[in-house]
Amino acid sequence: MTDDAVDASLDPEKPQTDDASTKPPQKMGLAFYSALALVGVLVLLVVVMNVPGIRASAGITLTRSNWTLQSYADVTGGLVPAMSGTNVTARFGNDGRMNGSAGCNQYGASYTTRDFAITISPPVTTMMYCENPDIMQQESAYINNLAKAVELRISESNLNLYDTTGKPLLVFEVMR
Repeated sequence: MTDDAVDASLDPEKPQTDDASTKPPQKMGLAFYSALALVGVLVLLVVVMNVPGIRASAGITLTRSNWTLQSYADVTGGLVPAMSGTNVTARFGNDGRMNGSAGCNQYGASYTTRDFAITISPPVTTMMYCENPDIMQQESAYINNLAKAVELRISESNLNLYDTTGKPLLVFEVMR
């Protein structure tokens, strides 16, 4: 390249002929937007089609574990931790029956699930007397909360039961 050619290429008044800077930006074609829409529809289908599977598996997951009460709604409606030294449990069978320990007494009830809904019949309990009135109070709240539960949520290690207003009634964890 000669000095004149180099000088000419650096001349600010001379128009540059760089192909990249003179081309207008390309617009995305119909094929691109069609592919993008198809990907969006596929993602939506995967999400929507998987929701019934998650709902159906909630009832199945419920029966795979034994559950220990961690907290419950007391008479004020607030969640309080289960008393230490009490072993409040729930076992949901495949036959629609549940049973466990309410802390002092044993109980049994029938239940049904559909999607995230649960219905538990009023539990039937043994009638043992517990000397500690706090344990009896916790047991009474637990039994009442079971019958009020209408919704369930299950994670890997927790089971939560809710009332009709969406307030948590009982929080369980997988029994270890």
